[in-house]
Amino acid sequence: MDLFPKENAPDFSKSKERDAFAKDTSTKKELLQKELNTNQEEQVLLSKRIRAMREFLNEISSDDPQYAMLAAQIQMDQIELDELKNREEILVEKISAN
Repeated sequence: MDLFPKENAPDFSKSKERDAFAKDTSTKKELLQKELNTNQEEQVLLSKRIRAMREFLNEISSDDPQYAMLAAQIQMDQIELDELKNREEILVEKISAN
């Protein structure tokens, strides 16, 4: 159950979508900056989603069948947010090195 569905992110396994993302990017640093900006936007949206789900979780009883599903979704989203933050650090280092 996904009360707060994520927006459809581009599927970068497809070369057409990778190319569109990189379009009008003349340097590696610009491409890294685009990726960093996208990463940070995803973090903001995911943080808002986690916050909203936690608020909802606090309003329902722990006996409610939705409680366990929401708690699990929050944990999964937190893992994804942590991964985004780690990637952000790597991108910042790469941008600084260029």
